[in-house]
Amino acid sequence: MANDSDLSRRGVITGVGATTAVAASAAQAHNAERKNLIIGHAIATIGVPDVAAAQAMYEAGIGLYEVNKGTVSEGVAASWGAPRMAGRPWVMMRCESNDPTFRIRIVEVDPVPGYRTMATWGLNAIEMISEDIYAVNERVLSAGFEVIGEPRPLSEAYASVHAMQVKGPGEELFYYASDMTGENEFDLITPKSMVDRIFNAVIGTPNIRASRAFYEQTLGMSLGNVQKFKVRMVADALGYSRDQAIEMGGARGTRPGSSLEFDAYPVGLSGPRPRAHGQLPPGVSMISMTTDDFDAIDVSYAAEPAVLYGGGRAATFVGPAGEWVEIIEET
Repeated sequence: MANDSDLSRRGVITGVGATTAVAASAAQAHNAERKNLIIGHAIATIGVPDVAAAQAMYEAGIGLYEVNKGTVSEGVAASWGAPRMAGRPWVMMRCESNDPTFRIRIVEVDPVPGYRTMATWGLNAIEMISEDIYAVNERVLSAGFEVIGEPRPLSEAYASVHAMQVKGPGEELFYYASDMTGENEFDLITPKSMVDRIFNAVIGTPNIRASRAFYEQTLGMSLGNVQKFKVRMVADALGYSRDQAIEMGGARGTRPGSSLEFDAYPVGLSGPRPRAHGQLPPGVSMISMTTDDFDAIDVSYAAEPAVLYGGGRAATFVGPAGEWVEIIEET
């Protein structure tokens, strides 16, 4: 395996963030004395100005289907720490495979003037596995999405996985990835539909060491090594040279294909995510993750844990880079 400087010279990572590469290419540093409290992803929440329009785009573009819909209750809004979300429409959607472990929730937020994807700290992208991103490319273009990264191999070093990047109507960013060789050298989850469930959520951070330490020490998540990669989308969004590599590292839950990725954004070129007062952040608003040991998680929640979704308890906290994370108790 090449060292960090070699990796940064061997190609620009243009798609699957680097958690795919990091998790597959480096030995995982695991703290055996600390239980991993996170099972995996449950819901990716995206904030858009028009829920109905976004729903139509995701149905046509990547084959999502409606599970249910409604308006945000006062209890849920309070749990999120976003009281002005109460009464706003939402729709819960699933992939064609109907994987029961994961959903996408689209909620209405007010537009935030000047907000641009990949230019602020916090949750910046969601990665989903695909059977064929070249077929996805045709569909998302016809559905009205903006393709900001056309399908291509990740790099010379990681040519077996092909990826693309798509921006939605709320500046939310999705990466879609396909194993084009069948070798599965990165141990990707196997898709069961054209676009299947999430396997990674990308967090831009001004302090990658603090972010990694938080998720390891507080949630017990398993860490991969920090490596350096060139990421042209981040470079373009923040205005630095595409030749400049940034540090990246991942954290994993216990379920296969359940990762967080931390991208170290250059200091001075990025800042906190703006949001409308009392609302969720725009774009990729929040990631919900499940646990089977809710009481062992010691974080400062926005509100007392409560039963919100008909099962176990749920509560929301804001992580060290400003990312919104909802913990849901799996019962």
